[in-house]
Amino acid sequence: MNLRRKKALQAIAIFCAFTFAQIYVQGALPGATPGAPVPQRQITARLTTRNNQPITVNGNQAGTGATLLTGATIETPDQVSGVIDLGDAGVVEIQPNSTIKFDFDENGNVRVKVIRGCAVTRKKTNVLPGEMELYTDQASEKTDKKRRHLAGCLLPNGQLGSLGGGISGATLAGIGIAAGTGGIIAGALTRGGTMSGVNPQ
Repeated sequence: MNLRRKKALQAIAIFCAFTFAQIYVQGALPGATPGAPVPQRQITARLTTRNNQPITVNGNQAGTGATLLTGATIETPDQVSGVIDLGDAGVVEIQPNSTIKFDFDENGNVRVKVIRGCAVTRKKTNVLPGEMELYTDQASEKTDKKRRHLAGCLLPNGQLGSLGGGISGATLAGIGIAAGTGGIIAGALTRGGTMSGVNPQ
């Protein structure tokens, strides 16, 4: 066997050994576990206020672009409304001179307690299984397959008045167009402090 042929065979042997080593290492790495649960969507609650005016969140001032955590208490002053966009979970609109407490989870369950004034909730999609609830100490209403939005004002007896309304078309259009950018949404918020489709009693 001549020297050139011997070197060629050695090179082939080294290449084959390297290739088999790579296959062995890759085969030993853990693969995806079959049937592993798909990670749940992360829900982010973003605030937009009318004309970017500040409102109160947990006793502190907050404006357009603020991220809200579950369990937050939100208060709006006179002539200032706000919208909380929870992505696929839905939208919450807070009217002027109102106070709410809201909770949400990764399944899209959103609970809005009306402490003072008026609020509106709207479930935007069926991507998440959760529902939205508008409630007081005395009353509770929830969305379902036939009812995607709720609206109501706290009455002196603790009940919710007029639940037939919804978020104004301008507000929803602003949220859809802006895709989370505060400037366009702020311009589309409810004007004049009136609840669209709701008749406070």
